[in-house]
Amino acid sequence: MAWGGGNTNSVDAWCKRLRDNDTTFTSLHILSFRRVTTAELGLLFDALSANTTLKELYASGHSLDHAAAKKLASALEQNSTLERLNIGNDRMGSNTDVVKALAEGLAKNKGLVRLDMENKGLGGHASGDDGEGSVKALGEALEKNQGLQELNLARNKLTDQDVDVLCKALAQNKGLKILDLSLNSFGEHGTRAIATLLAAGNGDAAADAPVGLKEIDLSDNELTEEGGMAIGQALKTNRTLQRLRMSSSMDPPLPVEEGDEDKLQWDHDLATLNKPLSPDQEAEIRSDGDAVLETLSESLKHNNTLQEIWMDYCNISSVGISFLAEALRSNQGLITLRMRNNRIGNRGARALGAALTPASSSGGYNTTLKNLELGSNKVGVLGWHGLVGASTLESLGLYENGINVLHEAIDGHLLSSSSPTSIAAPSLGAAIPNGASTAQQVLEKLAHLDVGCNAISREDFTQLGVSLIKGALPSLIRLEIAGNGDRSQAPQDPGNGDDNEGGGDSEPRPDDEQTAWERVAERIEEARPGLVIHWKGAGAMQQQS
Repeated sequence: MAWGGGNTNSVDAWCKRLRDNDTTFTSLHILSFRRVTTAELGLLFDALSANTTLKELYASGHSLDHAAAKKLASALEQNSTLERLNIGNDRMGSNTDVVKALAEGLAKNKGLVRLDMENKGLGGHASGDDGEGSVKALGEALEKNQGLQELNLARNKLTDQDVDVLCKALAQNKGLKILDLSLNSFGEHGTRAIATLLAAGNGDAAADAPVGLKEIDLSDNELTEEGGMAIGQALKTNRTLQRLRMSSSMDPPLPVEEGDEDKLQWDHDLATLNKPLSPDQEAEIRSDGDAVLETLSESLKHNNTLQEIWMDYCNISSVGISFLAEALRSNQGLITLRMRNNRIGNRGARALGAALTPASSSGGYNTTLKNLELGSNKVGVLGWHGLVGASTLESLGLYENGINVLHEAIDGHLLSSSSPTSIAAPSLGAAIPNGASTAQQVLEKLAHLDVGCNAISREDFTQLGVSLIKGALPSLIRLEIAGNGDRSQAPQDPGNGDDNEGGGDSEPRPDDEQTAWERVAERIEEARPGLVIHWKGAGAMQQQS
């Protein structure tokens, strides 16, 4: 691999290695701040034409003129070894001649597997402007190139018209498997075009493998309720898509008035949670994200191909989750569900938990979901009690919720409703219909748990530690519990010599809280050597993309 980030690597040296077919020269990344002229890029593309060793070329951020683009097109036509390409800057799309030249080479290429065209300025142009010609040229190339498997078109300001052109071209493409359209500018019309494309992904009985996209990312576009529902409906017949990402695609909830508490309705006591919402209550909290999820859930009753759904920031409430939970009881394909920063609350968490818990009801339960991400969803202790019976979960993300007591659900999930209660965590009865566990071991397969930033106190962490040392959560190998604890509750320093004659309280030592957490973590890890606890700093699971 060579990184073009300084003067130690020259274009002449790269060209020589390409012409010599240096077997150690398989990757070239020319960093955007490296000064490379279009003439030098042309020399590089000339050398690439007959090369049989380079697998990836990344030169994003560098300008191409028509002459260099023609040389790259010639190289793409002749070279069948290069597999991954990222070329051009954020103004490339406004130069139709450059994009057309590149598209001509792409149409004839037999080797590329991944083309990264993120932030190349392809869309967002007025009708008849050069940008429209660029998208059309790319679409025509995609109709002919059947070998490309991954295409990244994120951050290109693609409009409804641009997406319509691309989808019509991709309808003729038999090879593309992964398409990234995130962070663009299309809305309902473009989303409907995508839905039409997905609805046609029924597989091909005459082919050795199904024909159609396996992964699509529509995040950070204004899909609208109607567009999102069209996507959901398309998946009723689709038999190829495995991963759907559509985060930040719905209108956010209305902001809370200053001074008001952002509190979910009908979500904070056991008696209320055990009663279904009335039609009027559902109508009051129902959102566009719920309507999309309802349609998608209906398709999941028939679709066992889809394995992963991302719907972060989609304004989903417990109403939408109830439809999903019902679908999960019969669906046996979904593996990963990610719904950060929504508003499902305790009611939504308990509905999901019931669908994942053996013998929670006569309606069946899901046995395939392994990864569930519910960070920042206003889930409290009552919601946690509903999740602990999920028998197949291997990863559970509950970052930044309100689950400040964990051990009571783990230790006493079979307590009767007459057991003693506490303000922090009311005890739950075994017969609660919408989330209580009857499993012999709670979360028995769980390997990763993130409960960072849940206002967990040192005392609660200690009690959790006792449970873990006794063998609770037997498969756990990583516990994210950072961002908890309260230094204002640190013990006072007893060693000030005299008897505090001034009558005031002695100052707490700020290190005592951290020391106590560290001591508990060490005791747990000593008893459970296979378990790693992240208790300070940002939670690693929350940082994962």
